[in-house]
Amino acid sequence: AQCLSMHPSLSAGSLTSYLNDVTIFSFVEKQVAAFRGTILDIGSGKQQYRTLVERNDRHYVGIDLDPGKFAYHVVADLYWDGVHMDIEDNSYDGALLLEVLEHCADPRIVVGEAYRVLRPGCTIIFSTPFLYPIHGAPYDFQRLSPFGTQKLFTDAGFTNIQIQAGGSYDASLGQMVAVWIRNRPMPRLLRRILSRLYVPFFRLLLHWDKQWTSLPAGTEGVMITGILGTAQKPH
Repeated sequence: AQCLSMHPSLSAGSLTSYLNDVTIFSFVEKQVAAFRGTILDIGSGKQQYRTLVERNDRHYVGIDLDPGKFAYHVVADLYWDGVHMDIEDNSYDGALLLEVLEHCADPRIVVGEAYRVLRPGCTIIFSTPFLYPIHGAPYDFQRLSPFGTQKLFTDAGFTNIQIQAGGSYDASLGQMVAVWIRNRPMPRLLRRILSRLYVPFFRLLLHWDKQWTSLPAGTEGVMITGILGTAQKPH
């Protein structure tokens, strides 16, 4: 069955993924409101953004790796090899490239492909983690800085590139403690107790983190949890 998009919720079981999920969901919800037409979700995975995209008569197309590559089973609209897309130039009115770049052996090729299939004047929404555990092993290849991300999209030909941090100092601390609780070897009962006790403290840290939301992602000495952004293919 297709996965419907739902606003992420914080619980003992979602400590590791919550910050990343809720930040991206909120960003996509805000940015995609200006989109029209047919939107390509590159590396669509569980298709958690499908219903967000399909509001207001937009059309969603998810492209992903061949079936059997993942533990979950969500049928994609199109398939690719993770490098090149069998899609005509200038075909889509917008694109999503969310939590994909860290899994690309050469992200320059993938960003170039995204540029190619977008129509002139159209926008791509992207994200990539910065402070996050190894995931998707053995296909977790890199963490990009804001400067590396800017260069990646600039070199592909994109303009009007806007980049922001997913979270800053307090969110970074909250994320690291969450990862420690959920992944450090410890007795199962202790992990369960710590996870439940930590939920309200994590929520408080995320509330405190809002004071840093206006801080540019590329500020010297800043700590960031992830990178969110948009870029436009010129007319």
